[in-house]
Amino acid sequence: MSKHRHGWPEAKKLCRLNQNDITMAKSLGFQPDTLVRARPDPKQKWKLPVKEWIHELHFKKFGYVLGEKPLSAPPPTTPEEDEEAARLFEEQLYWEDYHARNQEDRAGKQQPRGPNQAAAAIPPADASWIPEQITDDDVPF
Repeated sequence: MSKHRHGWPEAKKLCRLNQNDITMAKSLGFQPDTLVRARPDPKQKWKLPVKEWIHELHFKKFGYVLGEKPLSAPPPTTPEEDEEAARLFEEQLYWEDYHARNQEDRAGKQQPRGPNQAAAAIPPADASWIPEQITDDDVPF
């Protein structure tokens, strides 16, 4: 029984590899026959395709994959951006709480329906519940 020897061009075609994949396979010490025999059968659902298998092994051994750009870290934020994000978040929480509280208050009350009833719902100008002075310190954001 003669041993069938595959060349790199045939392994490249059968395993659907590109030149970077072949370079990685060579650096891992694989021969073309090894790659062709490593192709998964349709019954072998657990087995990775040769291309992904080479990528995984190369990444484990060398820490990178040829042809892929390394993941870059997000740019650091400035303290001003952090402060602004915190302020916006606090403002959002405030308004969500405000709307939730007012929604509960409106649930028990009937809304005015006509123009005469709407005018009756407005309190007189001399009402004692209106604060004298409102400053920026009174608002949480």
